[in-house]
Amino acid sequence: MGHSIKQSLSLNKVTANKVSLAPALSSKPIETLYIHIPFCHTLCRFCSFHKIKFNEQVAREYFVALRQEIRTVIAQGYQFNRVYIGGGTTTILEDELIKTIELIKSITPIREISCESDPIYFKEGNPQLLKGLVDRMSIGVQSFDDKILKASGRFEKFGSGLQQAEYLNQAIEIIPTVNVDMMYGFDIQTPESVSQDLQHAIRLTPDQITTYPLTVGMGKNKKKAGQLAGNPNALWPQYLAVKNTMAESYNMEFPWTFSRSFGDKVENKYVLDDEDCFGVGSGAFGRFADQFNVSSFDIDHYIKRIQAGLSGTCYTKELTSKSLIQHHLMMMMGHGILDNDLFKTHTGQSLWQAFPIELSFLLSVGALTKDGNNYHTTTAGQFIALKMFSGFLSGMDYLREQARDLPLQQQSIQTA
Repeated sequence: MGHSIKQSLSLNKVTANKVSLAPALSSKPIETLYIHIPFCHTLCRFCSFHKIKFNEQVAREYFVALRQEIRTVIAQGYQFNRVYIGGGTTTILEDELIKTIELIKSITPIREISCESDPIYFKEGNPQLLKGLVDRMSIGVQSFDDKILKASGRFEKFGSGLQQAEYLNQAIEIIPTVNVDMMYGFDIQTPESVSQDLQHAIRLTPDQITTYPLTVGMGKNKKKAGQLAGNPNALWPQYLAVKNTMAESYNMEFPWTFSRSFGDKVENKYVLDDEDCFGVGSGAFGRFADQFNVSSFDIDHYIKRIQAGLSGTCYTKELTSKSLIQHHLMMMMGHGILDNDLFKTHTGQSLWQAFPIELSFLLSVGALTKDGNNYHTTTAGQFIALKMFSGFLSGMDYLREQARDLPLQQQSIQTA
């Protein structure tokens, strides 16, 4: 799987983009506009996302360029159903974030805006200002266990588990939909401690809880995250602890995503279901149709590109049909059902035509059960889907590592 992911996400054969953004070829909306905010006050050890230490002057210049890129994208006819703002710390300059969201809402119809945040924002910031602007907030807690928070460098940054629980209570009172990000797979965890950690999150009654295994990565981040990670063989009993703990109050949408089973239905989405995404901002990726787009991973270079009237996308990569259907397989496995007719409509192939080796393996190890022309994932299959998703996240770490080393194309800016 790692070999396949590296092949699919290799940036060896990419095309440099030295021109302005081309007009949209279709009036059909792209599902998501992804916006990247690459600034943090301190840098977490296990995080490989594109970010730098916060500098207010640079950050404000960045937001100006970011809004200009968004205006250009909308003016060229691109439409979106939802916006996802990630980072970095998206709320690091509250006023700039608000200006950016207000701009988007003033120039194009959007069904939903999601935003990532850290817990301490709800102590030190003014989250009430985001009322009516942010529909869903994903808050990265990772753990309420002070030992894990200290080992990962988050205790000093965000406070104890009890303090973070207080901040989350405030978030739930303000934001319509709140998701809590949790992690497991740390070397000091057991199935019992994973369950206790999740019980802390459940008692807060957030709308959604995600439970990611600690991603070790494939490149330079592997060493950093590997110092925190436990034995990979320990993930199976820990996953069973996650599933059993969540089952009483939350429905599993994917083996890593749970929505509450009490109260009104949770409407706002979290994980993209194999849908197209357009990325803007330094460090953003995008994928729509069979093309993968990479923005500049140098903030000064990104700002200069936008000021010169160039597209924020520096490089494009054509994706193979094999890599696309492999991603589709992962999402179907996560959903719990491999629908043959739906897959054939989507790809022109039956499941067996597309995945003869994969299906043979998954059936032989008890990961799938056959139901007519369709297949259902067992608990073992759900765990395999989780491992596939974890591998995909490792692949994204690998992708970011490559993107940082791509040439900056300074000449294209000077001559634009």
